[in-house]
Amino acid sequence: MRRGSINEGGYAMTWQDTSRPKQACAAVVLYRPDEAILARQAEGLRGVPVFAFLNGPVSSEAIAALAPTQHCLIESQTNVGLGRGLNAVMDAASRRGFSHVMLLDQDSEPPTGLIDILLNRSVMLEQRGEKVAVLAPLLTPPQEGFYKPIRYEWRGACRVDGLSPVEFAPTSGSLINVRAYSDIGPFRDDFFIAGLDVEWGFRAWARGWGSFIATDLTIPHRWGEAVSQDEIGRPQILRQTPVRNYYYARNVIAVAKLRHVSTRWRIKSCAGLVAQTALLALRGPRGSLRAVRSGLFDGIKGRLGPAPEGIN
Repeated sequence: MRRGSINEGGYAMTWQDTSRPKQACAAVVLYRPDEAILARQAEGLRGVPVFAFLNGPVSSEAIAALAPTQHCLIESQTNVGLGRGLNAVMDAASRRGFSHVMLLDQDSEPPTGLIDILLNRSVMLEQRGEKVAVLAPLLTPPQEGFYKPIRYEWRGACRVDGLSPVEFAPTSGSLINVRAYSDIGPFRDDFFIAGLDVEWGFRAWARGWGSFIATDLTIPHRWGEAVSQDEIGRPQILRQTPVRNYYYARNVIAVAKLRHVSTRWRIKSCAGLVAQTALLALRGPRGSLRAVRSGLFDGIKGRLGPAPEGIN
């Protein structure tokens, strides 16, 4: 095993390498992760090369949880946003010759062998001449926490090979074709956190690259915030923190302004934002509309990047 460190792309990088060549690696952006969940994620990736972007200080316990993997740590001293973290791990994996990268949220738990199954299917599709940007499993809520299920934006019927095209695939669990990433371009780091996968997916289709869900494969995924059993039907906007609602409102507007986004999605996402905002006005705590209002104004003005100070 080799260990080392280097300053690359403006970030400090350390790695451990067993020199076992693979076509695919995994990658995750870490921001105040839950060490227990991260340990379960790493166990599902045992022996897999993993690029982990430390988005600000990360505890030694969290780093130790990555021990089952061949991990490369890319360190940022401050929170620079999910977009910059994703681009950093994609660029690092590309420079090291990986052809595919499975992106993961820090609280997702991929089953053992999932990355190899996705890789084999993706390569088979590419050999048939298909331009596949993303091949992803179906995200399902974990048994605990009463999380809401992901809502997919399907793009036609399920194919005979079991793959369902989607306008965009949620980031977690997505196997990204590095060649597609190079052609489509990086994730919008000025979005900071929300809507990155939405914008990139529409941009991929506009450039001739498709996104697909393998509906026979699943991965537990925590979308939004957990609630108690008494609050199972609680809308997402009432579960989220003000800063998450700021990014949600701002980036819905930012995405809707882009030419490569479909008119159907513009209407649907903006209508959803109106409905969610109305719910927040009726049922949210006092002052909860301030973050959404700021997000709407910034989205209209095109003022992106980190949220303003005072919204948390």
